[in-house]
Amino acid sequence: MSTPNNEAGGGNLMDEFEEAFQACLLSLTKQEPNSGTNKEEVELEVQKTTNRFIDVARQMEAFFLQKRFLVSTLKPYMLIKDENQDLSIEIQRKEALLQKHYNRLEEWKACLSDVQQGVHNRPTQPMMAGPCPTGMPPMGGPGPRPGLMTGMPPGGMPPVGQMQPGQQHLLQAQQMQQLRMMGKLPPK
Repeated sequence: MSTPNNEAGGGNLMDEFEEAFQACLLSLTKQEPNSGTNKEEVELEVQKTTNRFIDVARQMEAFFLQKRFLVSTLKPYMLIKDENQDLSIEIQRKEALLQKHYNRLEEWKACLSDVQQGVHNRPTQPMMAGPCPTGMPPMGGPGPRPGLMTGMPPGGMPPVGQMQPGQQHLLQAQQMQQLRMMGKLPPK
């Protein structure tokens, strides 16, 4: 399978691999319309070059596995160093992801706070547009928007006095839950 020259430097094995790859590509892309070769001969050549390429690839894999084994037995600290480096990269990636989530959470908290302040301070005015996360449409806006019922303010919510009973009940329930969360009301 492999000669001493292949095991010594691996240079000849790399050359064989490159040649086998080129021969495989050549047999797949070769166009000889009227050369007198039939389909079976072309398929046989493709199969032969592909098998050669696979054999050389397996030899290269075995060569690198042998080198990896030698490194692991002669220098075990190198494997630990590689694993530590991989773990450090993974930790950095996960910390960046966590930071991204924390930033988005802060944006949502600020948006929720602005919406809550708008409901508590001005119950007769529409909700204010706050610094909601990018990509989210603000809760107010100039002029009526399509799809809103007539008589509704531009913010999309009618003043508290004009709310439907179900909407008013929902708003009251949300306010009660907020007060419970703030510790001003005992839990249910």
